[in-house]
Amino acid sequence: MNIPPESITDLFITHLHSDHILGYGQFLLGGWALGRRKLRVVGPKGIKHYHNTMVDLFKEDINYRISLGRSPRGILENVELIEIEDESEIMRRHKEWPVTVTAKKVVHNVPTYAFRFEDRQYTVVHSGDTAPTNGVVDLAQEADLLIQDACLAVNAVYKNTPNSELQRIWEALQKEHCSPAQAADIAQRANVKTLVLTHFLPKIDEERARQEASARFGGEIIIGQDLQTISINQD
Repeated sequence: MNIPPESITDLFITHLHSDHILGYGQFLLGGWALGRRKLRVVGPKGIKHYHNTMVDLFKEDINYRISLGRSPRGILENVELIEIEDESEIMRRHKEWPVTVTAKKVVHNVPTYAFRFEDRQYTVVHSGDTAPTNGVVDLAQEADLLIQDACLAVNAVYKNTPNSELQRIWEALQKEHCSPAQAADIAQRANVKTLVLTHFLPKIDEERARQEASARFGGEIIIGQDLQTISINQD
């Protein structure tokens, strides 16, 4: 991706599940060590506790690096942590960013938010983890790009498994996530230009996921890949 971690000064976290935030410690300390001197993190209630836990866990390491001459700014100072309690709060802060940011609570088993990022040319929406909800449809209206949870894509690990534990997990996931077809329904109703299916379980059937989505959405469909770069082009 060629994006230096120290250049990322604003981070938006959809929810506090381990598969979404375990990399935060490396992002925090690594970016600071490379020269980041300010940081703003936006997320659900609990993000302050999580951040402070990371800082406390690595207190000796941080103090050692400061003793070598590194500035405390960007890790102990000049860090802003914004917990979303009111979705309109993010809109009130939008002048601090080069884009307008809107948050919308979605349907998951912990507090989870989708985000809309909009400037004068382009609009990108990230659904976060969510079951089908009108909230994402509303948030994604006319977006150039919708990055949408499609966790329920058919896969070789959870689907049709004889393992009873995995069967129970797969059944429970139906209430917390979207299938490719459901993701496509959201994209179609929101009239987005490009749909990126993401957040897959291991060993999905990519072609089937694309077919299920294309049956319900007439725009461009991308099967998201790790570290993928996607260009947004307006007609």
